[in-house]
Amino acid sequence: MQTLIIDDEEFVRLMVEQALREEGCAVQSVGSGQQGLERLRTATFDCVITDLRMPGTDGRAVVRWVKEHQPDVDVIVLTGHGDVKDAVAAIKDGAWDFLVKDTPFDGATVKSALAKLRTVRGLRRENLAARHGGYRQDAIVAGVSQAWRTLYAQIAQVAPSQAPVLIQGETGSGKEVVARLLHAQSLRADGPFIAVNCGAVSRELLESELFGYEKGAFTGATTAKPGLIAAADGGSLFLDEIGEMPGPMQVSLLRFLDRNEYRPVGSTRTLRADVRIICATNRDIQELVLQGRFRDDLLYRVNTVTLRVPSLRERHADLPALVGHILSSLRMCGSTTRTLAPEALEHLTTYRWPGNVRELRNVIERIVLMSPHTGPITREEVLHVLPHSPPSTRPDDQTLLSLDEIERQHIDRVLHANGGNKTKAAHILHIDYKTLLTKLKKYNLSN
Repeated sequence: MQTLIIDDEEFVRLMVEQALREEGCAVQSVGSGQQGLERLRTATFDCVITDLRMPGTDGRAVVRWVKEHQPDVDVIVLTGHGDVKDAVAAIKDGAWDFLVKDTPFDGATVKSALAKLRTVRGLRRENLAARHGGYRQDAIVAGVSQAWRTLYAQIAQVAPSQAPVLIQGETGSGKEVVARLLHAQSLRADGPFIAVNCGAVSRELLESELFGYEKGAFTGATTAKPGLIAAADGGSLFLDEIGEMPGPMQVSLLRFLDRNEYRPVGSTRTLRADVRIICATNRDIQELVLQGRFRDDLLYRVNTVTLRVPSLRERHADLPALVGHILSSLRMCGSTTRTLAPEALEHLTTYRWPGNVRELRNVIERIVLMSPHTGPITREEVLHVLPHSPPSTRPDDQTLLSLDEIERQHIDRVLHANGGNKTKAAHILHIDYKTLLTKLKKYNLSN
């Protein structure tokens, strides 16, 4: 368990740290509340143990910050005998438990509290896995970048509604993570979360996968089978890569969105289901509409709310937390979680990450699996699996460019900054959509 200790008394910090290390915890400690908040902004923890009374930022302020920004982190407060009322107030603020530092306060007390916390966290994980098909909420890393904080605030605002949501973002950026967050924070959290990739299922099978089928509906249908919509009743259905859905299926989905009714393949019965539809795509849906490949009336129904997931290039500030979480999840039983050296992190920030968070995880996994070292990950280890990004050229070193080339490069940058969304790019460039398509064709640019 990744634990942060915050206490202005060195003796207490050392005693708690020793007890936790004996229980196999990875521990960091700081001497003030402000230092603790700074550490929380740049690293990932499961638990915080903080003194209640400290100069400046006190323990209650730490509790309130953690519950607002990292609600999955559990906080234990340490207090003197005379401060129990304040400790109870900290519990009301969101602290998980408190320990009185008066005698006897020793390693055994800390270990006992840790054992209880581990039991509770294990039960939470089992409950989430049972409710969400094996999904673990602690797999979500809430970042510190402005881009991620903005998205997280939007999720919190949208989640309680019943409105369909369209999630847009590049491949590997975390669209399903956002969909699961929407479900977990919704009024349907106790219901199922069912996910299907519309691009991974053949066009012939997608309808029967979603709506189910009756016995004898087609060759091989020896028994009736309910579909994913029936399985998601009372919960959420996540349709990934909605842009790949074939035309006939779009009509059926539109009918379901309008009436909450559907028919299994080969059936004359009309069934109902209470399902919230969450869709995602890495395509420019508006362009697919113009090409006649996606129904405009379906687009109006699925994008009642649109959320854009930032690429990893837009959230470099989240790299320390993301890497820390990935390393923690890769830790083998009985081993120590590796950390990331500053120069290694610096190199990671120079890379463009076309595969986003998914690629980052793959890179970190390869480093851990291929390296015999146990200390901090070095720049050399990163270089071994990740090519060095060439340094950007300074403007005074550039060859003078034509106006067409300057326009081409600027359009390309705007497209990349908006995840390939041509509608948003046209708005930023102050040109209409058809003009943008003409220029993309002229400059041979593609998403």
